[in-house]
Amino acid sequence: MFFVWSCGEQTRNDNAFIIATYDDVKDWDPATAFSLEVFPMSNIYEPLLWYDASTDSGRFLPGLAVSYASSDDGLTWSFDLRKGVLFHDGSPFNSEAVKFVIERNKKMNGGASYIWSSVDRIITEGPYRVVFKLSSPVPLDKIVSSQYGAWMYSPKLVEVSKKDQLLGYGIGTGPYVFKEWVKNKHVTLQKNDNYWRGWVRESHFDEVIIKVVSESSTRLQMIESGLVDYALLIPIQLLDRLEGNQSVSVSYRQSWINHFYLLNTKKPPTDNIWVRRSIAAAMDRKTIADYVYRKAGTEAVGLIPKNMPLSSRPDSLVPFNIEMAEQFINRSSPIKKRINVDISYVSTSEEYRLTSFLLMDNLNKVGISLDLSPGPWSMNWARARNLETSPNIISMAWWPTLSSPSDWFFGLYKTEESPLFNLSYYSNTVVDSLLDVAWEKESQDPEVSRDIYKKIQNKLIDDCVVIPVVDINIQSVHNVNISGLRDNPAYSTIMVYHLGRKR
Repeated sequence: MFFVWSCGEQTRNDNAFIIATYDDVKDWDPATAFSLEVFPMSNIYEPLLWYDASTDSGRFLPGLAVSYASSDDGLTWSFDLRKGVLFHDGSPFNSEAVKFVIERNKKMNGGASYIWSSVDRIITEGPYRVVFKLSSPVPLDKIVSSQYGAWMYSPKLVEVSKKDQLLGYGIGTGPYVFKEWVKNKHVTLQKNDNYWRGWVRESHFDEVIIKVVSESSTRLQMIESGLVDYALLIPIQLLDRLEGNQSVSVSYRQSWINHFYLLNTKKPPTDNIWVRRSIAAAMDRKTIADYVYRKAGTEAVGLIPKNMPLSSRPDSLVPFNIEMAEQFINRSSPIKKRINVDISYVSTSEEYRLTSFLLMDNLNKVGISLDLSPGPWSMNWARARNLETSPNIISMAWWPTLSSPSDWFFGLYKTEESPLFNLSYYSNTVVDSLLDVAWEKESQDPEVSRDIYKKIQNKLIDDCVVIPVVDINIQSVHNVNISGLRDNPAYSTIMVYHLGRKR
């Protein structure tokens, strides 16, 4: 079975799994990569443990570690490693490699390196046993199963030349090996013939091709015509075209992803809490969930997804109420005047666009003009990290690094000198302290952590730092002959090793 690519002579065959995504990799270093890199890296690299969130209780599964244990005080953790595993460069995976990776990640101090901050010492007890000594009793099993910052890579990765770094690279233990990166075009991964799990099914894919296609309508055309096997972020308003198409499956599943809007607490006029509260009261969550997202999202009831472990609803959110929004804006200044704010949102998302227009209409009723600044996420993010160019409001989607509510609070609201994702420029020592305590209590007394996370939510809502909108139901648009797709909210990716093509 072959297909022709556009007007060229290239063809594809059934041995490649091809996905159309909306943006490109920005960082190939597994120590610091912290965005859309999760898809290629989750197929190149593996962690010590995997977290299976497909059941209500959740469970940890062996990865590159086959077993582990922790001391009663939660300060010592030991892991027995899998034997006979090779990195893609042929070097052995062992305890020295684990020690090297974590010490390097901490030293790099980028991306999700913060997950290792409580690791004081790493002791290698032979080639296949590693012991972690912690400075505080944090849940290390959640850390080593993280979808960012916990990938095990070859120590020889640091020898990759600067020239080759610009061409993309990867040296993991996973089922696929990095083959090629053409920037803003595609990434190609190739089957790892020496993969430790083996290749037992004829239906396994020999290649993974990740095509960067910024236009959602083009991604839709590609899945319609069979040029790709899976398409990401197709606006729900376009999916009606697929009704009756017997070759494409469309479904939705719960996730640990939510969409929200951060309010800049340092930039006028949103440095005024009454302006922020007015904006929050003008956000019509129910209408947005029902008519903009439809099956793709449900109305948010808190700052983290409602199905997240250890989550609980805050006491209240700012309700949608135009009269209340007007009262708030009147309190913002003794001199009544029209206020201008700007919003930055991802231009490839029809949901963000429609939400922004609805908010603009509501704000106009209370005397606030909203300027729209759509753009690709990479550009929006870069501008937002500089206070001078940052917007008053920025659209955000968050999926967790760790299987914990702390991931939202630490990544988005903990005090930072130079913001990574704290794009509201929020700083509160009380929130910082509560977060540290909640995180340390997770493995020892999780219900205490649950209560603290609720307190943090209440404080963030009171300070009006963020407007939650919807909890996302992950959209799955794929060729019907793809088998093996699994639901696991802990990882925002597709593990291609588990997939096959029905014959």
